[in-house]
Amino acid sequence: YFIKYFNTFLNPSMRKSYLIAKIYDAAVLPSLWLDVIKDIVSYTKSKSAIFTGLDQLNPSYDFVYTHNIPNESLAAYQDERVRVIDMKLHMPLWNAIEMGDALSHNCQHYAEQPGTDHYVFYEKCLKPGGVSYLAGVLLDRGNYRWAVLGIHRAPEVQPFEQPELDFLRRISIHLRRALQIHRQINLIQQDNLSLYTVLDSLKTGIVLLDQNLCLSYSNPVAQKMLDQNSCLDLDIHNRLKTNYAQQIRFDQLLESALLEDTTIQTEVGGVLALSDGAGSQFMLTVVPFKKLRNMQHLQSAQHQIALFMTDKNQHYSLSRAYLQQCYQLSKREFDLCELLINGYKIEDIAEQCGITLSSVRTYFKNIYEKTQCCSQIELMHLLMGCTIQFEHID
Repeated sequence: YFIKYFNTFLNPSMRKSYLIAKIYDAAVLPSLWLDVIKDIVSYTKSKSAIFTGLDQLNPSYDFVYTHNIPNESLAAYQDERVRVIDMKLHMPLWNAIEMGDALSHNCQHYAEQPGTDHYVFYEKCLKPGGVSYLAGVLLDRGNYRWAVLGIHRAPEVQPFEQPELDFLRRISIHLRRALQIHRQINLIQQDNLSLYTVLDSLKTGIVLLDQNLCLSYSNPVAQKMLDQNSCLDLDIHNRLKTNYAQQIRFDQLLESALLEDTTIQTEVGGVLALSDGAGSQFMLTVVPFKKLRNMQHLQSAQHQIALFMTDKNQHYSLSRAYLQQCYQLSKREFDLCELLINGYKIEDIAEQCGITLSSVRTYFKNIYEKTQCCSQIELMHLLMGCTIQFEHID
């Protein structure tokens, strides 16, 4: 009651400052998001709102907060057909704007088109809540990430105008920062931070699947591989998919890795090579995650299968700690060695590092002395033994 009374007498500038402070509080205490979106609805003279984010590569991050949206409308969004219609009708609107931009959309005509997708969306989602006008701000967008704040108005109210859209743009920077804080806290609060710290540090892509074969965790290397290549994709159910020719074998490996009774004489997990038309090549090792459970104490259903992923065309990574401890290489010397082992010529290294050719030669002279190598070939042999790789054993 006090907050409602207090907000009534605040001037717009003070209300906005109070709202921004509450946004950052909500990043730490998520239950406050309900108050935040309620205040945004009040500030913009709207009727309802939805604040949602998803990350298919980190499902525990996902959230949905709503204000004044009827259960009937929320239930309709669980229907896959409705979700497909929503994407078909409205995704082009979001794709047309940049991160942090706001949009406004008039949905009144949806009710005038019986038999169309527009009418289905109106009947299932808009009509129960009495919504005709939509506005929203794009907070995150990626191949597998999505976050938006949407606000709604009833037909008897005027459509959203520029002041409301400007307001959404101004608070979007604070909402996006709050989401970054939320993501970091989400990682810290996972049941066993030590396991995730280990997996996050590995140079090999790691994906963990639950008992329904849905992705439950992926480390940064795997996230980058999934985001930049088409050998593997995630469907809307968070299940990994590859091309049709290789999907059957992939499914067989996954199903075999779920087997609990290893006394049965059958294959459990295995190795699979994947490729796409663009030249990308992945190697996958599929193993039951129970083999790794001595590293963690999570519920058995949360992580059932581990996938180790490497890109056959990947950049070679050297062990910085080993080279610095054994040979006292400086950071610059280490960087030059990593470029050398990835096929860069001396001239290319100079250009890449923004230094002169003579400086590169001086650096390598020092590297030869520290490693006791007499030639570039000898240095390459030494560096190849210092690469961080994962061996797929069939």
